[in-house]
Amino acid sequence: MNTHRITYKKLLLTEVLVVLFILTASTLFGQQHPSLDNYLFTPVAVSPAHAGMQDQHVVSIVDAQWVGLKGAPRTGMISMDYRNLRGLGLNLTLINDQIGPAVTQHAAVSGAYHLQIGENAKLSTGLRVTLGRTSVDLVDETYYDLVDPKIYDLQGPLMANVDIGSTFNTPTYYAGVSFKNVNRAELYDNNYTAQVLQVFGGHRLDLKGQWSLRTSFLASAATNSPADLNFHAFVEHQEKWGLGAHYSPADEMGVLLRLNPSRDWHVFYQYNYPLTDLVYLTQRSHVIGLSFNVAPRIDSFTSPRLFL
Repeated sequence: MNTHRITYKKLLLTEVLVVLFILTASTLFGQQHPSLDNYLFTPVAVSPAHAGMQDQHVVSIVDAQWVGLKGAPRTGMISMDYRNLRGLGLNLTLINDQIGPAVTQHAAVSGAYHLQIGENAKLSTGLRVTLGRTSVDLVDETYYDLVDPKIYDLQGPLMANVDIGSTFNTPTYYAGVSFKNVNRAELYDNNYTAQVLQVFGGHRLDLKGQWSLRTSFLASAATNSPADLNFHAFVEHQEKWGLGAHYSPADEMGVLLRLNPSRDWHVFYQYNYPLTDLVYLTQRSHVIGLSFNVAPRIDSFTSPRLFL
């Protein structure tokens, strides 16, 4: 009797896990995911072609979305960047993302080659491989008769995804495209990760008094999901501090602040306000980040500092 009961619960929880995987995969593009929300601070999150182009070698981000709402997304991310004088860029990004009872952990390795095609222009092409796994802990979320507590802590399959991208860079503007989840990793039977096409660009304008203005956009289209648009504007003084705003018509709007206490240490903060029905449940999301250098800069490697 107990054996049949446990077997039934395992089947039930497996079905729940499948549903959570599907919801999580769709939520990653229904909500404002950190890889989109903070791409100015971690540009490699949008395209592997940006590996080695990060102004700082290490960037750490904590993203708390929809504060006050139980089960809201919580994300921790650390990105480590490296480049050499031969045009090779490498990046390692680690992400821990939690949505309700589902916790997803990713490790992504990106490589890019930055080809000089003109006196002030580069064409960057990159490839990324991501390994990740999602686990679901239902003990704190659902009240069952705990016959065997281990069946409420389920591990999903190991997923591997491949992303590609290319970016054209000059000292004043950049434009690029990326395609994520080229291989469509299988979650469970006939359930796959969504493919994502992203187009992005930006421009830098030098103003008077050592001020500069940077504007950018990011457009994303995911499988079976509505398109997502992001617009950013950022004003900076002497590359020591800056204030900006971002706007996503179907999702949120917010402000961001960046302080550079020294040449090798930067801190930033971002506040987001929802533009959806979530405003009736929560009115704030917060992002806190820190970036720093762990090795001397390669000053002779000319790379446009269009990102933050």
